[in-house]
Amino acid sequence: MKKKNLVLMLTAMMLVGGTTTYAASSKTVQATVANFKYTVNGFNFAPSNSTKPVTINGQTYIPASVVKEALKTNVTVDAKSGKINFGEKLAETPIMNEKISYDFGVALTKDSKFASGDGVDNKEVILFNDSVNRITLYPNNKYQTVVLNIQAIEDDLEVEIEDAKTFEPIRKEFVKVADGISQVEFSVVGKQSVYVNVSPVELKSKTNVVIFPNSYYK
Repeated sequence: MKKKNLVLMLTAMMLVGGTTTYAASSKTVQATVANFKYTVNGFNFAPSNSTKPVTINGQTYIPASVVKEALKTNVTVDAKSGKINFGEKLAETPIMNEKISYDFGVALTKDSKFASGDGVDNKEVILFNDSVNRITLYPNNKYQTVVLNIQAIEDDLEVEIEDAKTFEPIRKEFVKVADGISQVEFSVVGKQSVYVNVSPVELKSKTNVVIFPNSYYK
């Protein structure tokens, strides 16, 4: 195994084995870089991140980004508070708090016909009103899951979620008018941005679909 001695700032590393402890501030430590190979559930795994594991005082540490990619579990580091969060966050962050691109067939509306469909007097909601509609959400690698509260007004819908960078499919779900408000939940681990594509099952010239502002990241 090829190793290289170096001095580094220990920040967002995950301990393999033993007890993990976190300090509120970083400190300089002596470490050794090692070229480990990975498997996930018995299958070979090659992380997209090239950062190598290190050994410190006989303990092996691997980058948090590798854990995140391999186990599909979000790992976020808050250097200011000295906290590392694994998985979903307890506090729900409304999707409106993060950037949204209204790509085509979509707009914000204050029309009470749509804005109060969930029994709440919302100031505005996201309205899809064409035969093909799309918005882009920007989780920016900060969240584990998105939950969309969505209502089909006129026609049954097909909702397709895909990675906006790679076009990799994430989830496909059908939403029926008869179901009222439905929840579409999907993972955004490791995603900078995702497309939310909405279209009626039976393609028509236009449709009305609402995503409510109480949709959230966690």
